[in-house]
Order: sequence, then structure tokens, then C-alpha cells
Amino acid sequence: MSRPLLPRYQPTGDVVADKATWRSLVRAARRELVDGWSEADRAARAEALAQAGLQWVQEHAARAGLGLDRLTVTAFEPMRTEPPAQRLTGALRQAGARVLVPITLARPRLDWADLADPTRGPLGEAVLAQVDVALIPGLAVSEAGVRLGQGGGYYDHTLPRLHNLTAARRVPVVVVLHDHEVVPQVPADEHDAVVDAVLRPGTGVVGLGR
Repeated sequence: MSRPLLPRYQPTGDVVADKATWRSLVRAARRELVDGWSEADRAARAEALAQAGLQWVQEHAARAGLGLDRLTVTAFEPMRTEPPAQRLTGALRQAGARVLVPITLARPRLDWADLADPTRGPLGEAVLAQVDVALIPGLAVSEAGVRLGQGGGYYDHTLPRLHNLTAARRVPVVVVLHDHEVVPQVPADEHDAVVDAVLRPGTGVVGLGR
């Protein structure tokens, strides 16, 4: 199956307009992609994300001298057009990791809930201090690691808080994307989040330049 292609970004001088244009392009490409999937296609991508993501988190835990049962990982509950990360979060939980998912507050704040809690009870923003690995959503990422988000500013606000709360240890931030969503450049402001790596079905986890 062919994958959608995103054009090379050509700055116009208006970053706000460029971001709006790019978000529309990425969302349209995502709809085109998932509309062409069969259930088997979706399942295969979900399994690829789960296997690669779990292996990478296990390796990160081993380097830190920790078992997965001592790790706290942020993730997300994907919408239909986002990468199917449900098997990954399920695999992390089955391996013993604690998985946190976001609760949207007044823009641009996020609270967090334990994915094991069916009521999604808020834990408070300070729970970020317990995070060991951050798996986050996005629309695209540049080869330098600059993330293009949905436009709410939630992760641009949250990731600096995460870094401040976990300053004594390095918490890797990995954006989960479709295979075609790593591009040479994305429209960006100085405040836009920079991530360490990208997880995709076809490549697993790949580090990005800083």
C-alpha cells in the first residue's frame, strides 16, 4: 500500500499561517491513509508499534537499572486517524509499567490519569515528577526533532514542566507518528516542543537530531 506524501516545507514568512496549512495537509493525509486500511492493516501497524515500543522501553529501563514494574510512562488514547497505539499501552501495562494518559484542562494545561483506572480520575500535574519515559502524540516532526502538534499548545506547555520536575534524571520524549510524518522541516516557533526520538510502525524508535 502506498503511503501519503507530505510536501517539503517552504516558509512564507507567516509561521501561524504555515502551521495552519501544514496541520490541514497532515490531517488530510492521515484520513487518506487510514481510510485505505483494512482491519488487518490496522492490526499489523498496532502490533508493530507495540513490539518496537515495548522493546525500546525495556532497553531504556535496563540502562537505568530498573524493571518495567518500576517505570511510569506517559502515553495517549489515540483517535481514529492517529497511530494505533492501544496495543502498545496494553503491552506496557501487561509488562508492569504504569501508564498515564492526558486529561485536557483549560488550554494549555493537561492533567493525567492512570490508564488502569476506568474512571480516569485526575492525579494532578505534579505526577509528571514520577515519569520515566514520555510517549506523546503529534502530527509531524522534523529531522531535527521539532514537533508539529495539533495547535492547542498542551505539550509545548507540558514538556518544559516535565523537564523541570525531572531535572535530576533524563526523561526521553518520543513522538508516535505514522511512517510518512518525519520530514526535513516543519513550521515552528521558538516555544515549540523538541523531542528526542520518533516511534513509527515501519521503523520502530529512531533518534532525532537536536
